[in-house]
Amino acid sequence: MTDVDHPDLPVKPPLVWLGALVLGWWGHRFWPLTARPVGLAWTGLVVVAAGLALALWAVLTFRAARTPVEPWKATRSIVDRGPFAFSRNPIYLAFALVTLGVGVWINRLAVVVMVLPAFVITDLALVRREEAYLTRKFGETYLAYRRRVRRWI
Repeated sequence: MTDVDHPDLPVKPPLVWLGALVLGWWGHRFWPLTARPVGLAWTGLVVVAAGLALALWAVLTFRAARTPVEPWKATRSIVDRGPFAFSRNPIYLAFALVTLGVGVWINRLAVVVMVLPAFVITDLALVRREEAYLTRKFGETYLAYRRRVRRWI
């Protein structure tokens, strides 16, 4: 057990999702398949907007609770309001929506496909560490929250 007051993440979460976008963009050169029918670019923009709105709601909720948004910093409290009343990881869901939406918007199936490995990496390498950290730090308070609210949706 570590005495460091953060989850000791192996990578900062936004980099996982940025990496998915970059790899998908690059992968399109080798796998140039489209992600949507012609004329429906707006659907990607709607998904991007939904992801950005969810992220903003989550960030504002964290700020109101006076706890850092960045998971590599010490958490001050368990936030169970706003989008955190429905998902324990709404910011990561927002990252997934934005990545998916960008892939549809720019019409690159490789970007859309990269959502899956980014999601798996986020779940296994980040969320599991965050959950262990929050359990150590907040004990039964966090465990009760886990029982009430799903990890994803």
